[in-house]
Amino acid sequence: MAPQDSSKKDIDLEEVELGEVGKSIYAEVPTKASPDDTSDTSSSTPPPEAPLPGFQAIFSLSKPEWPHLVLAFLFMIIAEVGSLYSPLLLSDCYNVIVDPTATKEEMLDSVSSKMGLVFAIHWGSMGFGMARSTILGVAAERVVARLRTRLYSHLLSQDLAWFDTVKTGDLVSRLGNDTTLIQTLTTSSMPEIVLSLIKVIGCISLMIVLSPKLAGLTFGVVVFLLLAVIPFGVIIGKLAKKYNDALAAAAGASTESLGGIRTVRSFAAEQKEGDRYMGKIGDPRATSCWYPTKETHTTYLFGTQKAIIGSAAFFLVGMGVAFSALYGSLWVGFLDVIEGDLSLGDMVAFQNYVFQIVLAIGSTGGHLTAALTARGAAARVFELLKQESEVESRGQATLATADVVGNVEFKNISFNYPSRPDVKVLENFSLSVPARATVALVGASGAGKSTVISLLERFYDVEGEGGVFVDGRDIRDLEPKSLRGNIGLVQQEPTLFGLTIKENIMYGVKRDVTDEEVMQACEQANARTFVEAFPEKFDTLVGERGVKLSGGQKQRLAIARALLCDPKILLLDEATSALDAESEFVVQQAIDRLMQGRTTIIVAHRLSTVRKADKIVVVDDHRICDQGTHEELYERCEKYRDLVKRQMGGRRDSE
Repeated sequence: MAPQDSSKKDIDLEEVELGEVGKSIYAEVPTKASPDDTSDTSSSTPPPEAPLPGFQAIFSLSKPEWPHLVLAFLFMIIAEVGSLYSPLLLSDCYNVIVDPTATKEEMLDSVSSKMGLVFAIHWGSMGFGMARSTILGVAAERVVARLRTRLYSHLLSQDLAWFDTVKTGDLVSRLGNDTTLIQTLTTSSMPEIVLSLIKVIGCISLMIVLSPKLAGLTFGVVVFLLLAVIPFGVIIGKLAKKYNDALAAAAGASTESLGGIRTVRSFAAEQKEGDRYMGKIGDPRATSCWYPTKETHTTYLFGTQKAIIGSAAFFLVGMGVAFSALYGSLWVGFLDVIEGDLSLGDMVAFQNYVFQIVLAIGSTGGHLTAALTARGAAARVFELLKQESEVESRGQATLATADVVGNVEFKNISFNYPSRPDVKVLENFSLSVPARATVALVGASGAGKSTVISLLERFYDVEGEGGVFVDGRDIRDLEPKSLRGNIGLVQQEPTLFGLTIKENIMYGVKRDVTDEEVMQACEQANARTFVEAFPEKFDTLVGERGVKLSGGQKQRLAIARALLCDPKILLLDEATSALDAESEFVVQQAIDRLMQGRTTIIVAHRLSTVRKADKIVVVDDHRICDQGTHEELYERCEKYRDLVKRQMGGRRDSE
């Protein structure tokens, strides 16, 4: 605030501020980690892991698609039966061309008929395979779309107290990465694992028919491979879960930084934020070798471990042993052919089945890893879905707008935020606001003013004997959406979404609105002139958080939004504190129109706004210390006088 001329006798009321400027509605609410918070580093202890759900519970997410998945599974079986039968036909071709008793014509006829059948089976299998892939692909998209919308709707219904303890980036990661992993499990990995096992059983059965000795040898190798692959899959699954957890933490850090890029830029904290993000991702430059020996809980560490175990050990044990078995059986097969115990065609068919078993086991290992990874992701998603809301689910009575008079009363409220139970925010707070009256709350930052607004909005519920009442009804008995539909809130920094101006103005309206009503609301909010100056007028996109608009323009659109909702109770929290003098004058005019005929509670900062209030309430040390008009309080309340003098440089407002 500019210094005032000492010779001036009268105080310019428009320039006197009460309390600190620039506090939002959550001024006393526990905040999430800020860009300057570096306490959450890569060395921090990870949160407790959610219990892993059973595969049956995960697979139940795709229950509406089960009939189609069964059909796709049948197509898979048909396609695989074709691939298993083709080697037997090829075996006959090999046998006939090496048969010394067969004539040339017999060879040509036999090979032509067999190969024609092979081609028919091949393209038939391809057709069934394509149908299977199409069904599974569409089913997968249906599962993930339904899961994401269900999870997102569930998150939106949670209490604000819960959001005070979680990070937005982590929730975004759950909506994106984790749901995708579950999608893969329910419609791809599980069917493929079952199919691979059936394929292995089918191959071994046919191999027994061709050569029991070689089949026994192959079966022993398969058992060994399964026993060896499964532990590796479990280890890789755990590493994948840790990797995704670390990636979610990195997403949380990046979301905070990018969302507050202006703050980061203004403090030249780009390097600091880069280091914080690197603490989650890892720094390959920190070690001379490729293995991150000095890092904990980073994606680089877990990704490296997964690469070593998955790419090296898994392929060494799995594929190495499998192909050794292939070559070993080929060796034994050659000997049996030489001894006359096995025909050449049967040996070729046998080797084909061995090769298919190797591929099936390799595929099973990959899908098993994906399944175990998805199980960890499902644990986190199910944990969110089980999160219960107390405030949002409490209260069933509706509050019809036509019946609302607007009397508001706070009775003997003592309140602590759930995330800070040891810090008192309000204590023995009682206040009566008559219908259509204007009450201003003033006091130092952190005294509890904005908490009063949060409690009336039922962002949090009062516990104990105290309560908040509207027209004599305890708001804890009211359905939250019904209550908030009768309350309008204008904050210091209004939230606009990346929609058009018209869509933002109509954001909270639950009825059909005409263009004339939107224009009238903008007219009353002093917004129509600047809106119509845009080339696209009301269809102008405002950008993320309204970044394309000035502070005064965003504030006037917020007022137009409140006017269109036509609330009976109006809450103003530092509504003009962040504006310059010219914008404040225009916005204040709009606010004056908005306040007419409504019960209004103001978290005050401008003395001009305070003087217009029917009652001024001084909040100090989390309780009301006095209330009355400006003149009454200035004469008898030392706290109020100090607030005025502090903004005036110690001078009185009248001499």
